[in-house]
Amino acid sequence: MTKKLFVACAVAGLILSLAGPILAHEENIEGKPGEKIEKSIPVEAQAVVTLCVSSGTLTVRGWEKSELRVRSSDAVQIDFRRIDKIKDTSKPATRVDVMVREKSAFPNPRLDCQALANVEMEVPSGATVQVQTRDGDITITGVASAYAGSQNGDIRIERATKLIEAGSVGGSISLRDSTGRVNLSSAGGGVEAINVRAASDEDTFEVGTVSGDIQLERVGNSKVMAKTVNGTVIMSGPLAKSGNYAFTNMTGDLVLALPADASFQLNAKVSEKHDIVSDFKLKYLAEPAPAPPAPAVKPAPTKAQPKGGPVVAPIIVARPAVVAPYALRRVTAVCGSGDATISVASFGGTVHLKKL
Repeated sequence: MTKKLFVACAVAGLILSLAGPILAHEENIEGKPGEKIEKSIPVEAQAVVTLCVSSGTLTVRGWEKSELRVRSSDAVQIDFRRIDKIKDTSKPATRVDVMVREKSAFPNPRLDCQALANVEMEVPSGATVQVQTRDGDITITGVASAYAGSQNGDIRIERATKLIEAGSVGGSISLRDSTGRVNLSSAGGGVEAINVRAASDEDTFEVGTVSGDIQLERVGNSKVMAKTVNGTVIMSGPLAKSGNYAFTNMTGDLVLALPADASFQLNAKVSEKHDIVSDFKLKYLAEPAPAPPAPAVKPAPTKAQPKGGPVVAPIIVARPAVVAPYALRRVTAVCGSGDATISVASFGGTVHLKKL
């Protein structure tokens, strides 16, 4: 699981692989050291914009103009590389890579991901942004889709409308007031998501940490998955109708704070050394009894059963014995009519079901 989470953190860094440069303009915007420089280019309302720096704070804001504008006081050169491969470059761009060179760069520097600079961008509100920095924070507000990756920085995303993917190795992640499909992962920091909901029935919400806490508040997606190796998981707010929730933690507690009228079925695997503490009245269900063996089917007396003929009885293959690393017990219980399904695998913590 740890390996999977580290891979997820690296996804945001890999999405910025680009090819086929076409310069948006022949001239570059250059400034004096310490002077803020700015450059803009017309783009489509749903353009894809990418930006990668080695170190620096990245700030992206959505606006209603069909224009990309970039500013920096640390850079001496900003250039736009069109990667939509449109022959008529007078038309608004659909895919643009923002290239930045800072004042301390070596002679003839590469402009891709090498700059040490803080950068601000305005993009159309319907745009998709893909940003990455090794050392620095990322803030994205008011765009359609956001892909963000930082090795040693915090990531904050607000008011995204379609899709959010973010990964940080050493920083925290915060997502607020957004809709769509969500995938968040952090190796060494916590993850917070507040007031998030699906834009379509297929939109899932996935979050994972290695050593950070997970806090979810008013997450309305109908399919929610949260995993942590060494952290506490807290979710508060109403459950989606017929929602499916899956929580896995190794050493931390799981706290679910739900409305008093919550209706769900709980399927839990918990350590023998830890408890399930519930404010809700739960109806515990016994393990289903094994089905009685099927009666033997005798061949018709008038017909001989040929050797190798059809099988008339089911074939049951016994499951191999599995030795769990922890002593676990299984609990199945229902609250209300059991509309939503909550699946829990907790190997070293207490499960709390609280009423709001």
